[in-house]
Amino acid sequence: MMLKEGNLHLNAIRSIAKETGFMEKDVCSLYMMTLETLTKQARIKDYLTVLVIKEVKNMLVKSKESGR
Repeated sequence: MMLKEGNLHLNAIRSIAKETGFMEKDVCSLYMMTLETLTKQARIKDYLTVLVIKEVKNMLVKSKESGR
């Protein structure tokens, strides 16, 4: 992973953690798993980070709503 791309993901993880109230390490695990999955599926990777952020936020909100 290039440094610029790494910083982009790190900033996204920190932002999601702050917004959702989950710990950064938990968000990081979910983010990296989601990134790996979507990277394998994506043909066009220009908006991959945006899609990962959206997916991770959705999963965390659903998790919070279900009381987990």
